[in-house]
Amino acid sequence: MYRIKGPHRKIQVRIIFLLLLNFLLRLGADAQTITYYKAESFLFSFRQDNDLFLADYGDNAYQLERMGSLLDMSRDQILKGDCHLLIVSHVNAYEYEDEEVVNEASLRAGRIRAYLKTRFDIPHDCVAFYIDRSGNYRDQIHVYKVYKPLPWFANISIHYSESRYPVAVKTAIGEYGAVPYVDLYRRGEAGGYDREVYRIDDPLFDRTELEDYRLASVTDTVRHNKRTEEPDIALATTVTTRETVRVVTKHKEKTVALAETGLQAENKVQTEKDRKKQPAETVGMNETPMHQNPVYLAVKTYLLPWCGVVPSIRLGTGETKIETGAFMPNLEVECCFAGRWSVALSGMYSDFAYKDKTRDRWAVSEISLEPTIWLSSLGRFTGLNTGLFTEYGDFDVRGSAIDLSEDQLYGRTGCFWSAGLSMGYRFSLVGGFGIDMRVRVGYRSVFSGKKYRYDPLDNRNYLETRFASTGFMVGLKVSLSYRFQIR
Repeated sequence: MYRIKGPHRKIQVRIIFLLLLNFLLRLGADAQTITYYKAESFLFSFRQDNDLFLADYGDNAYQLERMGSLLDMSRDQILKGDCHLLIVSHVNAYEYEDEEVVNEASLRAGRIRAYLKTRFDIPHDCVAFYIDRSGNYRDQIHVYKVYKPLPWFANISIHYSESRYPVAVKTAIGEYGAVPYVDLYRRGEAGGYDREVYRIDDPLFDRTELEDYRLASVTDTVRHNKRTEEPDIALATTVTTRETVRVVTKHKEKTVALAETGLQAENKVQTEKDRKKQPAETVGMNETPMHQNPVYLAVKTYLLPWCGVVPSIRLGTGETKIETGAFMPNLEVECCFAGRWSVALSGMYSDFAYKDKTRDRWAVSEISLEPTIWLSSLGRFTGLNTGLFTEYGDFDVRGSAIDLSEDQLYGRTGCFWSAGLSMGYRFSLVGGFGIDMRVRVGYRSVFSGKKYRYDPLDNRNYLETRFASTGFMVGLKVSLSYRFQIR
C-alpha cells in the first residue's frame, strides 16, 4: 500500500491560505468605516457661455420649488449654525485653470447666493463655495443643505467681475489668493442616498487640516419614486457607511439578510413643538456613533525665553523688574478637541552660563498645565481664548543677577509654584503655522529658598540665609506654533 503525499498536501496548504486571506479581507473591509453627512441637494442649470440665472430654463423651476419649501422651514437651523449651505459650481475638466472659466463659475454662484440672500435672508457667512473641476455636471451648479456646522476652513468668498475685460477678470480672480477647487468622486447610490465625495484642494491650508465633504444626498423622491416623503430633520444627521456591510430588512416577524454593499444610517428626527412626533426605525446590524469633532495637536515654543528673558514679572515682593539670564529652551504640546476646548502641557529647562561664563550660572526648570476654552464655537481654534494655568518649578541662579559683588560670589536656589487666569489670541498663518500671544495674571509662592555663598577654592556652597516670598505675578508669552489634525 502506497501513501501519496504530494497532491493532498498542496491542496490543504492552498485551502488554508485561501481561508486565511478571506478572513483578513473581511477584517479589513469591516474596519474601514467612512462617515458621510446627510444633505439635501438641488441642481440648477445654466445656458452654455451664459451667466444669467433663468428660473424657466431646464429643471430650475422645479428645483427652486423644492429648495424654497425646505429652506422656509429650516432657515433658523442655518442661522443658528446647526447646518449650512454649500454651493458647488461645475466646470470643464480641461479648462478649469482659465481665468474666464473661473470668473464665469464664480459669477453663476454669485447669482445663486444673491438669490438666497434676497429670498430667504441667509447671510453669506452661512454659505460655502467651491469650484468642481472633475468635469461632471458641466454648466450646472449644485446647492446642498449640509446637516453639519460650517467647517472652520471652508471658503465663503466669491470673487468675480461683471466685466469681460481681461484685466478686470484677472484682478477679481486674484482676490482669491488660491482658487477654491474641489474634485467630485461619486460613490454610487445605496439605501436611498447618493454618496458623493468632494475632495478639497486648497493650498492655503495644510492637507492634514482639511476634511473632505462626504455627502449622503437624499434621492429626489418625486422624480424617481424610490421612497416616501420624510419629515423635516431639525438637527444635523450623520450617516456612517462601511464599504462592506450586511443590511437587514424586516418583513413582519421574519428577518432576511442580504449580503451587499449598503448604507447603514441612524437618523434622529426632532420636530417642532407644534408637530406630532413620529417614531423612526433604525435599520442595521449595529448602531454607529455620531461623528465627533476633529482633534488637533499643536506644538509650540515660546520666543522670549530663547532670548534669555523671563516671561513673568513678580509683584509685591520688592523685586518688580524684568529678569534676564541665559537662554531657556522650552516646548509646549496642546491638544484641541470638542470644537472649543484645549489642554496645553509645557516644559522649560535651562542650565547654562550667562554674562561672565566663569562666575554666572542660570539653572531654571518649569512645568505648566493650562486648560483653555475658545470663545468662538466654529471649531477653528483661532482668535480669543481664556483659561486657567498652574505651574511648578525650581531655580538655582548664581552671579551678577543675585549680587554684583566682585569679591564674593552669591547665589539663590529654591522652588516656586503659580496659579491664575490667562487670556490669549491666536493668529493663523499659512500651512498650520500660527502666532500665539498670551497674558497670565495670578499668584506665585516661592518656598524652600536658600541664599548661599560659593567658594571656588573648595567648590562648595555655604548657606547664608533662608527665605520665602509670596505675591502676584504678570506674565507675557509669545509663541510660534504648528497645528495638525490627528483625528
